[in-house]
Amino acid sequence: MISDHEAMAMARGEAKAGMAEGGEPVGSVIVKDGEVLGRGRNRLRQDGDPTAHAEMEAYRAAARQVGRSHAVEVVESMLHGATVFTTAMPCEMCAGAILRFKAPRVVVAEVTSYKPAGTQALMERQGLIVDVLDDQATLAMIEDHLRAYPDRREAHEHGDDRPQHFRTSRNCVAPVVATGTAC
Repeated sequence: MISDHEAMAMARGEAKAGMAEGGEPVGSVIVKDGEVLGRGRNRLRQDGDPTAHAEMEAYRAAARQVGRSHAVEVVESMLHGATVFTTAMPCEMCAGAILRFKAPRVVVAEVTSYKPAGTQALMERQGLIVDVLDDQATLAMIEDHLRAYPDRREAHEHGDDRPQHFRTSRNCVAPVVATGTAC
């Protein structure tokens, strides 16, 4: 049986591994009945995949692990009820996966280094318990990361780490083209 403290330490370990690869310091662990089903880290920069967020990677790993001994038809239901441990508040995409897999609880290391996406309230409205820790080790890790990559600080403060040419303006849904103009 893994404790909450151990699960968060594992999530932080995933985040550190991601940092060592040049990625963002976000890690996640999926735990059900005291057993780790999956773990993952943000791999957006490493893989060039905008869906490769820590929570999504942890769910993919959990699905593969459960799928080794169960039919694919029951894998999703076996992920239901697992607690998610993550070093940062999940984004909209990850919160959607957490809701889909009916997590009863999400444990978040800290919420001060990334701009909130409103997902805490979204998950709580759906009945999830969102426990926010004030994890100083995670905060220190993120500050180390931002010192190493000062150009990424703005993305953390504004909640959007996509390259500038992929961002959209508030009144325009078209991506900013290479010339830097939108719409």
